[in-house]
Amino acid sequence: METKRVEIATLVRAGHTTSNIIKELNVSKATVCRVRKRLADGDDLKNKPRSGRPVKIRPNQVKTAFEAMPTMKMSELAKKKSVDPSTVSKAVKAAGGRSLRKVERPLLTQRHRDLRLDRCRRILSDLKHNGDRVVFFSDEKTFTVDPVYNKQNDRVICFGNVSNVIRSVSKTKHPASVMMLGIVASTGDKMPPIWFPTGYRLTGADYLEL
Repeated sequence: METKRVEIATLVRAGHTTSNIIKELNVSKATVCRVRKRLADGDDLKNKPRSGRPVKIRPNQVKTAFEAMPTMKMSELAKKKSVDPSTVSKAVKAAGGRSLRKVERPLLTQRHRDLRLDRCRRILSDLKHNGDRVVFFSDEKTFTVDPVYNKQNDRVICFGNVSNVIRSVSKTKHPASVMMLGIVASTGDKMPPIWFPTGYRLTGADYLEL
């Protein structure tokens, strides 16, 4: 913008009219008028210092950095740029980015993928040609006495020192547990939950007996 102001000032000193300068340099009338006022007041054409804290990192810089390395931590980039991590976080949001948690997935070879796809197709084909067949869906769930908590979402809000008793979550090495089995049919019928004693392990024969 400073270069454009110099060009406008050159034409103003040469005696060009405002309309001619607008057509010649493709600028707005307000820009030409501001340059004329600066020249009349004896001010220079350099950019004036802006108010507020200077911007240390811009959203487009953050976007470029994370597009090159998406797994880089925000704190790591903040350390490289000598800014606060919250500054990087705000720049990511301003650039339209999001911070997503990594998702665990089974490591499958192409052979395993093809095998699973073939099995799924066989099951779909079997269900298609045997529409009157009743299919049972079952699942097992083991409940323990240990509390379940989420490391990311279950937090403790504190002001100053906080007791370790509040922050701690008690866990045992071998907690007491009980297993439950649920079965639902493709017709919509369902069995009441079946509870098994501690330490009991279901086998294929147990499924057939049930």
